[in-house]
Amino acid sequence: MAKLVLTNANITIGATDVSSSVASVQIETAVDEVETTAFGPGNGKTRVGGLLDTTLSLSMHNDYSAVEGLVYPLIGSTTSVVVKPNGTAVSSTNPSYTMTVLVTGWSPVNGAVGELNTVDVSWPVSGTVTKAIV
Repeated sequence: MAKLVLTNANITIGATDVSSSVASVQIETAVDEVETTAFGPGNGKTRVGGLLDTTLSLSMHNDYSAVEGLVYPLIGSTTSVVVKPNGTAVSSTNPSYTMTVLVTGWSPVNGAVGELNTVDVSWPVSGTVTKAIV
C-alpha cells in the first residue's frame, strides 16, 4: 500500500489557487449517531447512521492581498473549495474533493512578535463532498 507525504497539495477557494499559502489541510467527516432502541428482547442499544457532517480545516500563511483579499469578502457566505492531495492532475491515486463551505470566520491578525502571521479556520461543509478520480 502506497503512503503519501503531503508536499504538493492543491487547494482552491472559489477559482483561486491558494496552495502556496496553505500549511495544512484537513477534511473531516462524521456521521450523526441515531439511536433506534425499542422494547423487546436484549439489553443493548441499537443505532443507525444519520446525517453526514463534514468540516474543512486550513492553516494558512496570511497574505493580505492574495489570501485575506479573497476570504474576507466571503465571511457569512458559501464558496466552493477543491482539495487535491498531490498536485493538480486528478487520478485514482490523487482524488479531487469538491465541496461548498460556509465561511464562518476569519482572523486577519494572528501571531506574536517575530512570528509568521497565520490564520487557522474550520469551515463547515454545506451539503456533501464530491470525490472524483478522473
